[in-house]
Amino acid sequence: MRRTWSRGLSLLLSATLVLGLGCGTAGAYGDMPGGAGSTSSSHEPLDQSQGALTQESGMVIITQPDGTVITYTSAHFGGRVSFPEPGPYPIEEQADLKTIIVEPGCIAYAITPDGKVYDGDEEFAELGVLEFCLFGVKSDGTIQRIGYSGATAMGNVYAGFGVDVGYFQEYSLVMCTFYGDDSRYWMVTQEALDLFTSLTGIEETGAPEQPTFSDVSPDAWYYSFVEMAAEKGLFAGTGDGTFAPEASMTYAEFLTVLSQFSGESLTPVTGGAWYDTYVQWAQPLIPEGMKEHFNPTAPITRQDMAALFGNFLERYDHPGQPVNNQVPSFVDTGDVADYAADGVTAVYQMGLMSGADGNRFLPLATATRAQVAVTMVQMARVMGK
Repeated sequence: MRRTWSRGLSLLLSATLVLGLGCGTAGAYGDMPGGAGSTSSSHEPLDQSQGALTQESGMVIITQPDGTVITYTSAHFGGRVSFPEPGPYPIEEQADLKTIIVEPGCIAYAITPDGKVYDGDEEFAELGVLEFCLFGVKSDGTIQRIGYSGATAMGNVYAGFGVDVGYFQEYSLVMCTFYGDDSRYWMVTQEALDLFTSLTGIEETGAPEQPTFSDVSPDAWYYSFVEMAAEKGLFAGTGDGTFAPEASMTYAEFLTVLSQFSGESLTPVTGGAWYDTYVQWAQPLIPEGMKEHFNPTAPITRQDMAALFGNFLERYDHPGQPVNNQVPSFVDTGDVADYAADGVTAVYQMGLMSGADGNRFLPLATATRAQVAVTMVQMARVMGK
């Protein structure tokens, strides 16, 4: 969990979560797993609700008391982490925590009551602030309270709730907890949650129900997206109750799913391949540069996905709003084809696609069915579906 401890700094989308330290020092809870003892902090627990939390279309939404709405675009509710008795565990006045699983590519943004969008710029520096109580988990399972923090939880936040604790070298992970209307919550990646369980022996309960597809595990980072894509009717399985998440997605398959957002009745093309109807429909969306290598049965590349998404959003009306206003600065931007450049910017700003490790876009990399499911769930958000 890599953080910069200075309140008021904004979070670039390529950076990790920025936390502004409120105050309070780490408590001493002994050396036994789970901890024992009392904190040295003089602050009272942050026990006031910071809003109502809901889950919609693969997103977690926090509606704050002042009407500001914070959206985490790739996140879902998990189960609960309960602290057994006797403890004591330094989780004040709450026997358990409800988990919010933050997934790869998660972008957080806030919308003010007057409709302004805030994604980390200093212009709206007071928005999107959550008051976290922070707990560190050591390698032996000991839990210590670190302190309290006002967190500007905007931008690309996945790394912020992971296992890289950055400034807190003595801890294996840091728990970011806060109160909602109905429960106390903590935000965490699946990897960090698994590490928490392995260190403390505390298991998550109330996990999501059994998956729709036998080859898509609830532990997979793309699980909620595949489930949502199937629920919305965007994707079907490949037979025998499987989804084939790691199989390549072809141009024809991509266009078949994309066409569902057009709202148009496609004119069937008879006498040819099954995909001819969708390829015919997509002709106005395919850039000239893409037509030079377009092959319906070939795996689609990331830059061609971006180009098709971008042209679709220009051609069709939609209620979606950008989740950020920044021009992407991927280290391999120079490798993106000219015909796809505007599309890459569009999908980045709309929260449809983000970079890979090392701030790379990987324009020529092909996409799996799971990866396309992620983008299509985000597309459903943009299109209001």
